[in-house]
Amino acid sequence: MPRFEMHLMIAEKSEDNFETVEYDIVCFVKDPTDMVEIESSANEIITDHLQDADNVVLFGTAVIEVKGEELLNIAFQNKDADQEEVNSIMNLCVLGRETIH
Repeated sequence: MPRFEMHLMIAEKSEDNFETVEYDIVCFVKDPTDMVEIESSANEIITDHLQDADNVVLFGTAVIEVKGEELLNIAFQNKDADQEEVNSIMNLCVLGRETIH
């Protein structure tokens, strides 16, 4: 059965802590060359994960691959969250450094 793979990363905040949660998801589609079907399926999966999150979602990314090749990269951000805090946490994630506060 045709499929695509999605690597989903979600950054969540709970009280004074934040954490990133990562998922590797295999998604089945009728036609792996149909971008509309892939985007629709990916959006549905991302929405489900955001709605089911235990904490406040700050931002995240989804990388879509078909046959091992990156096809689509989606980034999303919570517009209602404190943007200064979101930017600070994004910088920690991008820089890849561990910080203890």
